[in-house]
Amino acid sequence: MPVLRLPETTLNYLQMDERPDPTAPPLDLVLVHGLAANLAFWYHLAPALAAQYRVTMVDLRGHGRSGMPATGYTPAVLAQDVLALLDHLGLERVHLLGHSFGGSVCLHLALAHPERLASLLLADVRLRLLQPQQRVQDWPHWERLGPNLKELGIHIDEAGHEAGYQLLEEVMRFQLRGSDASVFPKLLAQWLPIGGGKRTAQHWIKLLDTTSARQDFIALEDFTQTDLAQLTLPLLAVYGEQSMAVKTARQLQELWTQARFEFIPQAGHFFPLSQPEKFVMSIQNFLNTPCPSARTAV
Repeated sequence: MPVLRLPETTLNYLQMDERPDPTAPPLDLVLVHGLAANLAFWYHLAPALAAQYRVTMVDLRGHGRSGMPATGYTPAVLAQDVLALLDHLGLERVHLLGHSFGGSVCLHLALAHPERLASLLLADVRLRLLQPQQRVQDWPHWERLGPNLKELGIHIDEAGHEAGYQLLEEVMRFQLRGSDASVFPKLLAQWLPIGGGKRTAQHWIKLLDTTSARQDFIALEDFTQTDLAQLTLPLLAVYGEQSMAVKTARQLQELWTQARFEFIPQAGHFFPLSQPEKFVMSIQNFLNTPCPSARTAV
C-alpha cells in the first residue's frame, strides 16, 4: 500500500476507484476509521462505494500500518494528518466520512477548513463536548452484559466516566492472555469490534502504554457548541438506535436543524460492520441527492 511520509510519522492509505468511466471527473469520498481499527474497517463498504465514487481510506497515526510516534493523537492533530493526505493526493474538495472517534477527527477538519469539504458524514460519533460521560449504566442491556463479563474475569468500573475506553482495553488485554474472543456475549459486538486477534491487541496496548494516546483520546474537543452550530456544510449523521452515542445525536439535532439524521433500528455502535448494506444505502442516498443539507430524516 502507498505511504505518505510526514515530518512526525507515516500515513498508510489506500484508494479504490471502480467507476464505469474512471476518466470522468471523480466524486471523492474519504473514509476515516475510529479507535483500535484501521482502514480495513471499511472493506465491507468500500467496493460498493467505489462503484460510484473514488474512495480513499487512511490508517490514522498509531493505527494499522501507519507510524506510531510518541505524541499527536488528539482529534485536532489527527485532522491535520488527514489534511496533509488530501494535499498530497491533490484532493481539493471531498466528501468526508468518519466513524466514532474518526468522526471527531472529521469534525475538526470541517471546522478548520470547510472549504476542503463538499459534505460531512458522521457515523455514531460521540462528542465529549455534548456527552462528557460514558458510564456503563447508560448502555442498553448492561444489566445482562455486565455479569457475563465478570464471569470472564473482566471487571469494569461502573462509576467511571470513560467506561468505553476501559472496556476496550480490558478486552484487548483479555485477548493478550490467550483467551478466545469468541466466548464474549453477542451483545458486546454492539460496542466493540471483536476480532483482529492477538496482533491487534498487542498493537493497541503498545499504543496506550508507549505514547500520549491514552491522554489525547479523552481530551475535550477543540471547538464549542457555537462553532458546531455555525457549520453550514451538507451534513449526514447516522447512529445505531441502541448506541451509547445517541445522547450526542440528540443534541446535534438541536444544533444542526439543516442536517439529515438517521437511526438504524436494532443496531449498536458498529452498524457499519453489522449492517453495511443499510449504511451504504444511507451514504448513497445522501450523496446522490441535490442539496442534501435541506433534508432531515429520523
